Amino acid sequence: VFLSRIFGLLRDQVMAFFFGAGFLNDAFNVAYTIPNLLRRLFGEGALSTAFVPIYNEIGSEGDRNKQFDFALNVLSILTLFLAVLTILGIIFAKPLVALLYPGLAPETALWAIKLTRIIFPYLFFIGLSSTMIAVLNSHDYFFMTGLSSALLNIGMILTVVVPHWILGIEGESLIVWAGWGVFLGGLLQTLVNFPYLKRIGYRIKLIIKFTGTAIAMMWKRLIPSMVGIGIREINLIADSIMASFLPIGSITALGFGNRLMQLPLGIFAISTGTAVLPLYSRCVSQAKYEELSESVRFSTVSLAYMILPVTTMIMALGGDFVEILFRQGQFDSRASLMTTQALLFYSIGLIFYSLNQTITPLFYANKDTKTPMYIAAVIVGLNITLNFILMQFIQHRGLALSTSITAMINYFLLLYLIRKKMPRVSFHKLFPNIAKALVICIVIYIPMYFVNTHIMGTGRVFLIIKDAIFSIVVFTVFFILASLLKIEYINQVRDQLWSKLLRK
Repeated sequence: VFLSRIFGLLRDQVMAFFFGAGFLNDAFNVAYTIPNLLRRLFGEGALSTAFVPIYNEIGSEGDRNKQFDFALNVLSILTLFLAVLTILGIIFAKPLVALLYPGLAPETALWAIKLTRIIFPYLFFIGLSSTMIAVLNSHDYFFMTGLSSALLNIGMILTVVVPHWILGIEGESLIVWAGWGVFLGGLLQTLVNFPYLKRIGYRIKLIIKFTGTAIAMMWKRLIPSMVGIGIREINLIADSIMASFLPIGSITALGFGNRLMQLPLGIFAISTGTAVLPLYSRCVSQAKYEELSESVRFSTVSLAYMILPVTTMIMALGGDFVEILFRQGQFDSRASLMTTQALLFYSIGLIFYSLNQTITPLFYANKDTKTPMYIAAVIVGLNITLNFILMQFIQHRGLALSTSITAMINYFLLLYLIRKKMPRVSFHKLFPNIAKALVICIVIYIPMYFVNTHIMGTGRVFLIIKDAIFSIVVFTVFFILASLLKIEYINQVRDQLWSKLLRK
């Protein structure tokens, strides 16, 4: 996962360098967003959450052949469905872009349509790859999750950098190469899974059965899960639609700001969420509620203890991070300022984005896909309302702030309902410990902010050294103070973080 996020960061740097926050980057972000949103429905989102508990349940019965046939049946049906959906997406790219992004300038819209037709097949590849990865994760092959995403980013980087250096291609022609990079990356993401599937005993074959106990159970859970995740994805579409009415560069600034926020989210939160779903599912199916409670508490506090110090650094040093990573080539001071503003407002909700990754799988493990759907419907309505209000006053910053506010509300609603639905899951001492960690971070932030504002210096090297020192100080002071206050699990989390760093 760490490797994937690093390559994702390099990809964003490449795109910022060659295209800045101009109309071509806006068009690319629009084209990439459409299949990427559908991926959440037919990839690691709704389909995986409906598929994984049933797959593990069949596996717990000890019939490996039945388990494999179920997975191959799902993959076969998915292959046919995604092929049709991809063809339709390519054919109807123009009305699709016009419908979803009515505020785009004509030139931006034209390029968004061209790039959508190139990028849309990515949906086919990532849909299959995500289901394969769900299978591998259930057999404790978590390495593939990060490697798969890294291949996408590598494909994009190579198809932009190599044509520019060797052929001198730039501007509009180069953005087309970037689109083909997504296609190439998606293809690689799919192909790399096959050797690992073979290693655990799979023999790829076509099995198409729309009936049967397991497949019928999956359809039953899939539809509300798809609706729930689809509703949540409307949040992103709503943000993009409204950003299309804002000045050029707003879509790109929100995209870069969001992906910077996704870096710690991906390294810590999403990887945790991916790992806990099979664990939660096994605990629920075997009625091991004490073990489940311990897993929930540890996954929640471990995320909080890592994410809160990171949020502190983003709040104090966010502008530096944007300058270090993107301030070069076509990425000018205006683009840097807009991206920094987006990042800061997104970071307000970083802790809640993270904690949502540990609580939502509880519902899915309990075979409840409807509750997250209902909550998502409430959240999307609230987000659209807040978007409309806040963008009037603070433009693209309002869209990021609205996302943070609704992430917080989403978490507390899910928490309230899971306590009602699963009273045997204990959250004992969870939030007092997180509150102590938050107070520690506030204590660290105040002097850090004032010291940073009085340190004079310019240049990328200076900023890197300064921010590296600050980062080390923040985590060191945090864990020292947390240990002195005897916050629960702090030693385990410290050791876990240290072992992760040593492995890198």
